[in-house]
Amino acid sequence: MELRHLRYFVVVAEDLSFNRAANRLYISQPALSRQIKSLEEELGVELFVRQANGLKLTEAGQFFLEQAQDILHRSQAAVQTIQTRYSSVEEPLSIGYIPTVLQSFLGKTLHCFGKTYPQVPIRFQEMPPSEQVKALREGAIDIAFMGNSPDELEVEFTVKCVRQVPVAALLPETHPLAKQKSIDLVELAAEKFIGISEQTFPGRNDRIRGVCQEAGFTPKFHLFADSHTSMIALVAAGQGITVMPSEATALPHPQVVFMPLHHPIHLARSTAVWRKELPSKSLAKFLKLLFVNRKASASYPSGSPISEGVDE
Repeated sequence: MELRHLRYFVVVAEDLSFNRAANRLYISQPALSRQIKSLEEELGVELFVRQANGLKLTEAGQFFLEQAQDILHRSQAAVQTIQTRYSSVEEPLSIGYIPTVLQSFLGKTLHCFGKTYPQVPIRFQEMPPSEQVKALREGAIDIAFMGNSPDELEVEFTVKCVRQVPVAALLPETHPLAKQKSIDLVELAAEKFIGISEQTFPGRNDRIRGVCQEAGFTPKFHLFADSHTSMIALVAAGQGITVMPSEATALPHPQVVFMPLHHPIHLARSTAVWRKELPSKSLAKFLKLLFVNRKASASYPSGSPISEGVDE
């Protein structure tokens, strides 16, 4: 039995649904069901009663839930105590990120951190949000920058908005509206939309739908890309259009226009995500610089939607 098995069990016990728990854990439902079944076989008891309307904890399951939660809490506390009180070595800071955030704010923070704390090693890895969540859960990274993160992550992790940026429409440069200064998104209601893989960017298509529904229509998805770069390439190839946070202009986008929207004016969050336990010394130092730099660089007009919307 491994700690991850206890984490899986606790999430299933909290949701009493394999489907909802699998979504939270970013694994497939069959794989999660197999893990729980294997755990029951190892313990020699049934932890759940499978019912038509969901799951119910057995008496043994209720007892094991209390024990599992206690074990997970104590294991996390022990690791953090060792790292924060007894280690004299600066532990590495491991960061997961999507490329759109690198030039918008993360690059500046990393430069400042390197000058302020040159003794702290940094491990820096580009990965899609689904892999970032898995890496956070397994302790492979300390903090994740995944853009507009799914709301359900706030149950398990600390999620803080670092920046908010306007959403823009992506059009091929040959599109009839490509020369406009700005457009109403409803002008694209009849177009084929390009979405993004739910396996790599869970919840992101719901964000696209939400922006379009603010404009008064539901988008018709034609293709699904596996990354922002692929989405841009498909738009350039005339396969459809899409909407995306304007910070993605940092990515190469030949033959594609990022078109500002005058309706709806929608702001996408760019978030930092980390585990709820006490941060390591290196992460605490990084977080302090991250949010100090964010406040210093925020030049939004007083009372604007962006200045009011960014949380502390």
